[in-house]
Amino acid sequence: MKRICYFMMTIILLCLFMNKVNAVCSDDEYNSLKKEIDKVTISYKHLGGVSKEDGSIVYNEFIVTASKIPNDVYVHLYPMTSEKFVVVDNSLKIKLTTGSWQYNFYSSKCEKKIGSISFKLPTFNIYLLDSLCEGVDSDDFKLCGKYYESYVSREDFEKRVMQYKQLHTNSEDDNTEDDNDKFIDKIINFVLKNYLYIIGLVVFVVLIIFIVYKRNKKKGVYLLK
Repeated sequence: MKRICYFMMTIILLCLFMNKVNAVCSDDEYNSLKKEIDKVTISYKHLGGVSKEDGSIVYNEFIVTASKIPNDVYVHLYPMTSEKFVVVDNSLKIKLTTGSWQYNFYSSKCEKKIGSISFKLPTFNIYLLDSLCEGVDSDDFKLCGKYYESYVSREDFEKRVMQYKQLHTNSEDDNTEDDNDKFIDKIINFVLKNYLYIIGLVVFVVLIIFIVYKRNKKKGVYLLK
């Protein structure tokens, strides 16, 4: 019995030793793999409103794509999730939710972690779907943008939107007044710069009208005779 136990322990230790040897890589191999992993890119696509079995709709799901992953490299996701990676066109895709995630990269050639990429999936702004955000420039007013990280109560949201719209309306009115003032200023500047020409033109026009009037008057008198 003891011999069998010793034999089994020897086999286990031998296997562990062989795995250890196979998992060791040189510094050059490690650095080469690290350079390749540095080229990995992470992108994500928001799935919009996703219907659940209970009839609810959630807006916190994304498809995350990891591209340019080298051969013989595998990924450990942290924190763990029940979702599985799917290989699509030499990329790894997985469905994840809003929050912080980390991809840890390992290789069958090395025993230690090669590298990691941390990223955060943003929080969808539910107020984007509100009618109060219609016509609002989301780039200028972030509370009507697609993503917003901080919590904002309904009352505060309505207050801030109305303040923005009021300010925006006043700004448009001010811009209209400024445009009118600028137009008037342009006319005044034009007159001041060209007043001699303008006076000469006015005198010329008046003179022409006077001459025509005189001629017509003389013709009228002659015809009456």
